[in-house]
Amino acid sequence: QEPFIHQELPEPAHEADAEPYAAAMQAMAEAPDVVAMPATAATEQTVVEPEPARSTLGEIDIERAAEKLISSGAARAIFVSPEGDEAAASAILVARKVADAGLRVLLLDLTASGAASRPMLDSGLFPGITNLLASEAQFSDVIHADLYSDCHVIPVGTADPVRAMRAADRLPIIMQSLTTAYDLVVVECGPADAQGIGRLTGDATEVFLSMLEADDEVTQAAVKLIENGYPDLTLVTPLGHEPPGNPVPGRRTAAA
Repeated sequence: QEPFIHQELPEPAHEADAEPYAAAMQAMAEAPDVVAMPATAATEQTVVEPEPARSTLGEIDIERAAEKLISSGAARAIFVSPEGDEAAASAILVARKVADAGLRVLLLDLTASGAASRPMLDSGLFPGITNLLASEAQFSDVIHADLYSDCHVIPVGTADPVRAMRAADRLPIIMQSLTTAYDLVVVECGPADAQGIGRLTGDATEVFLSMLEADDEVTQAAVKLIENGYPDLTLVTPLGHEPPGNPVPGRRTAAA
């Protein structure tokens, strides 16, 4: 087998060096090859590349966000996700974490796509908030059990969203009713602005901005919320956690 590293030895510079040089070469030829490494050894060595440092804006993780809500006694947790559907995972994970601690938790999905409720119900066909606003359903028709935790959820629903939004002024009354029935109401708002979440806030409200990357879009959204009445905004990231649609093996489900 070829040595792993082959190095040519230099020729002696002077005749006086020839004899010891020849003797050394003879000794090397006769010595057993105990240090040669087979070429295949190179493939067995794994080089671990360091992960590039990820830029942060001081965001917290899911555990700390849940602890913050529990310790503060918050009644409402409003989540804004400027990056879209993937960032909505924060609201789901935090809601489940708080529910795991024994509190009664409901998640209200106000995204256009149902990004926060689909992973909890494995479907987008359940009646939800749009049906409630459009007077097509009652509270008991739109509250469903999360398949993978003890959390409850009101999905986006199946009614015409344009018709439903004509009754958006009912949202404060709906929120008040929900906070009476639950210890914590988590609302995923998607890429909403300060004016958009105004109808949802009340006493004991915490506002979170869910983020995946510390880019300009996230920074600008955070600054606008802070400047428009939410100086205590908390940034949270779902990175490092399992996707919210995956059940935990052996876990008792709320629907069971």
